[in-house]
Amino acid sequence: MIVCMLSDLSRYRGLSKNLDVAFDWLHKGLWRQLSIGKHSVDGDAVFVLIQEYTAKEHSACRFESHREYIDIQMMISGKEIIEVLPANELNVIEPYKPDIEFYASPTDRNANVLAMSAEQLAIFFPEDAHRPCMKAGTLAEPVKKVVVKVAI
Repeated sequence: MIVCMLSDLSRYRGLSKNLDVAFDWLHKGLWRQLSIGKHSVDGDAVFVLIQEYTAKEHSACRFESHREYIDIQMMISGKEIIEVLPANELNVIEPYKPDIEFYASPTDRNANVLAMSAEQLAIFFPEDAHRPCMKAGTLAEPVKKVVVKVAI
């Protein structure tokens, strides 16, 4: 997992060709002009989901991971909490189907907590089970997010 501001993303160049394509696309700011939904950047190798929703109660969110894609989740507006744990330490509750698997929330340990805000991003690799979309604080606020799916 990598957590950084958009302005610091270039220090991670060179990890993979597809990640570099995604980083270049994010730096160009093209996400500012896109409507809600799925958009191609480089076919199935790199594509984008623009999402708008109201952050949810923690109990309404599940841990997930992906095998075929790296997730880059960047807040456009609003705030949310994302929790992260190693996928191999969690119990599967919904087996893998392209490209997602869901896990039970553990009761015996605390997750790493990311308090996400505008232009902050997190990069989740297959081993990073993440539980996004959770409200930050007591009020559930509107969130707009870009999720870049990067083929491994």
